[in-house]
This record gives sequence, structure tokens and C-alpha cells, in this order.
Amino acid sequence: MRINSKTYPILEKLENNSLGNMPVFEQDKPFFDALGRGFTQTWKFCNKDFKNEINIISESFNQASIKAEKKLIELYGDIVKNNLSDFDVNGTYILGDFVYMIKYEVKKDSQNNELFFYMFDKKGIPLAMYVNSNQYDIDNIWISYCFDVSVNKIAYDNFINPTIAKIIALKMFKSYAQVETKILAGKSKIKGKGCKHLNETNLEICFLDSKWFTNLVKSDSFNVSGHFRLQPKKKEGIWTKELIWIDEFLKTGYTSKARILTNT
Repeated sequence: MRINSKTYPILEKLENNSLGNMPVFEQDKPFFDALGRGFTQTWKFCNKDFKNEINIISESFNQASIKAEKKLIELYGDIVKNNLSDFDVNGTYILGDFVYMIKYEVKKDSQNNELFFYMFDKKGIPLAMYVNSNQYDIDNIWISYCFDVSVNKIAYDNFINPTIAKIIALKMFKSYAQVETKILAGKSKIKGKGCKHLNETNLEICFLDSKWFTNLVKSDSFNVSGHFRLQPKKKEGIWTKELIWIDEFLKTGYTSKARILTNT
């Protein structure tokens, strides 16, 4: 896989902190003629957060995340609704021909939640935007006419909310599941069995693959970051689950074969 300004023009815009001469669909021109400046300025404001982590998602990782999505969103709901801790998703997620950029922060014991979400194709054509900020009292949403979504709040919410939930699930799957992660620094390449990744940009790229769909071999010890876990617990004779925090720890190396992800 070769990553450069030709294969992913949107990454050049991310690197340059500017959308520049942005291509748009003909039907979307009236929106950008009227509100394009606000669109680009808000995007530029979040650019640093969008570059926080740039992930290229394999289809196997995506499918594994989809199977685990219900449980992951339940865990997300527990954290946010029960005010258990800060929660954030900041970065760029490239999945097939679509590029999702998100800056989402929920602070514990605070009402100043922030959500900035942009969707492009990999060429840099804008497809959707959603901004919801308590701090700045902003609630704006836009979806490209190419999706043939009715122009009303219910239809917009039915498109945007599942899309954002998908990105949250991908982030949580990356954080909590055992996944194969390849970090590719700018202007570098890595080789693996039957594949080669070449990053010709100046951006650090993270390739995500699922352990359940590929053989994963690690010979060295590595750090497992601190994370939440739903721990089974018996309370008054009834089994329930309690959200607990697992401190960072050192895991020794191992070799494991691909497994099938079960419904549970």
C-alpha cells in the first residue's frame, strides 16, 4: 500500500493545515458559496486534533469492530452517562474510500462537551459535517446531496449518529481489543508477510488489523495501556458487571494464531 498525496489527497490538506481549493459536488456548491468559509475555518481550528492519530482501517478490523460494536457502545454509554471519567476520540479514520475526522471530548463533571465531525472521500471532497459545542453554543449539521438524505433533522440525525457511533466503536476497539498495530512514521516503509506499506507523507500513519483475522506474532514484551473493563461480579447472589480500571502493565511476548470472533 502506497500512501501519498496522489492516493490520498486529503492527507496533503491535513498536513498543510488547509483545505485549499476544495473540490465539491455540483449540487453542494450553493452551500459552500454561502457557508464555505465557516466550514473551512472550523476544520482548520480542529486540524491539530485530526492529526492526533491517523488510522487506516483494514476491512478485517472493521468487521471485527462491527461485531463488537453493541458492547463497545454500551461501555461508552456507561462511561459518559454515569460520569465515570473523561472520554475523547480525536483523530482521522480512513476506511475504504471514506475519511472521517473527529474531535470529541466529554469532560467528567463538566457540561462543556465538544463534538466536531467531518467526513470526506479520500480525494478531499466534503461529504458531511456536524458541530455541537456547548462551550461555543454551536449546533450545525450538513450532509452532501450525493447521499440523497432528506433535508430534515430526523433524517440528518439518522445518518450522522450511526456514523459517529461507528467511529467511537473503532476507537474503543483499538484501545481495548488485542489488535495488530503497525505505526509507520513519515517518509518510511515497513514490510510484512505478503505486503509492504510505503508512507510518502510527513504524517505518522497507524495501520489497524484485527487479531481475530490475521496471525499475530510478537516476540518482545510490550506495554498494555490502562483501560476500563466490565468485570463480572456477584452482588447479593446475582451476577452483574462492574466497570473497573486496569492499570498499565507489561505483557510478555507471545505467538498466537488467528481466531474466530464469536457472537459473545
